[in-house]
Amino acid sequence: MSTCILWFRNNLRLGDNTPVAEAYSHYSTVIPVYIDEDSWHNTRWVEEGKGDHRLRFLTESLADLNDALRNNSSELLVLRGVEPIKALLELAAKTKATAIYAPKEFAYNERKVEFSLRERAKDQGITVHLMTERTLYLESDLPFGVNEIPEVFSRFRGKVEKRSRVQPPIEEPDVSSFDSLDFNLSSDRIQVPNVFQDQRSAVPFNGGTIAAWRQLDFYLWESKQILEYKQTRNGMVGRNYSSKFSAFLALGCISARQIYDELQRFEEEIKSNESTYWLFFELLWREYFQWIALKHGKNLFSAHGLQRERPIRQGFNARAFEKWTSGNTGDSLVDANMKELAATGFMSNRGRQNVASYLVHDMGIDWRAGAAFFEKHLIDYDPASNYGNWLYNAGRGNDPRPFRKFDTKIQAERYDPKGEFIEMWT
Repeated sequence: MSTCILWFRNNLRLGDNTPVAEAYSHYSTVIPVYIDEDSWHNTRWVEEGKGDHRLRFLTESLADLNDALRNNSSELLVLRGVEPIKALLELAAKTKATAIYAPKEFAYNERKVEFSLRERAKDQGITVHLMTERTLYLESDLPFGVNEIPEVFSRFRGKVEKRSRVQPPIEEPDVSSFDSLDFNLSSDRIQVPNVFQDQRSAVPFNGGTIAAWRQLDFYLWESKQILEYKQTRNGMVGRNYSSKFSAFLALGCISARQIYDELQRFEEEIKSNESTYWLFFELLWREYFQWIALKHGKNLFSAHGLQRERPIRQGFNARAFEKWTSGNTGDSLVDANMKELAATGFMSNRGRQNVASYLVHDMGIDWRAGAAFFEKHLIDYDPASNYGNWLYNAGRGNDPRPFRKFDTKIQAERYDPKGEFIEMWT
């Protein structure tokens, strides 16, 4: 009886999931496991541990995945407070598993874990299969090697759009006929924390694959809000100004390829316009940050970022930082956005740009402190996108304009002309 371990990370779904498909294709007994591997990139400014809303969304997503597995006579083993490599190898020894299947991650800390796991597993005769499932494109689909990835997004986008093709999503495997042996394994409970859901939230939904597809269906087919996306994407109030796919993508409740595939179908059956293209454009931004994270490794998380020749002007003031995190800076747009984040675990893209600019350029605080705070609280936290965007706004990324400072007063007049958003949150 052949046994393998299926290690879920940020791929909490069964469909379009290469590690899932491969594990069930090659082994008669598959042990699904999730390890809460908090891999903090900066802990100097923010206490470790997920914020309430991020933890809630993750736990809901795990519960949804576990339900899907239970419907197929399987169950998700959840481990917390353990060292991932040690836990996986002990689990393999106990179950006599000969292989571990897992998604390949793109950020530095996660990649270090993968490298160490492969080396240590080899000593036990265990094969580790790491597979790309987080991106639109496989590495082999790209028109350049990782080390040759263009540093500027517009060049990346131009080459990829002309020369690369998005592969179709792979089917969800039928796992109901597989063996589910009782190894007497001890799993932590998947208990969704009781977190107050603010009625003002722009993301009034739970985590998980079912909720992800419900939102995709709503945004494209039911409301057809996608047709106005380019005009509304800079909004800050309500559910409909943007797709709200980011949190589901961050945890892999749905894949970028599944969204792209559904978008293509919508364009064929309903309509194609500048707004439908713009959703693909935003998926490409996400794609770019993933591959840039892989290319630059730990530099993505350093004070200099990707611009070592530019002088560092930021410092740190604990009292000022506390005012920013609590929404008490005295700047109405910044404060409203920070209070929305605290209450919901979410913030609009326009809001993120403004609060980041204010922290770095107006308050003179190290950009990494802001990135770490977002890491703790955002339900859509993704290391590549989060740190990539913070570098971009701090002038430490690949932006050809190194000093990207926002005038928050002008921004409020332009994007909240009636003061609706500020009034809602302050």
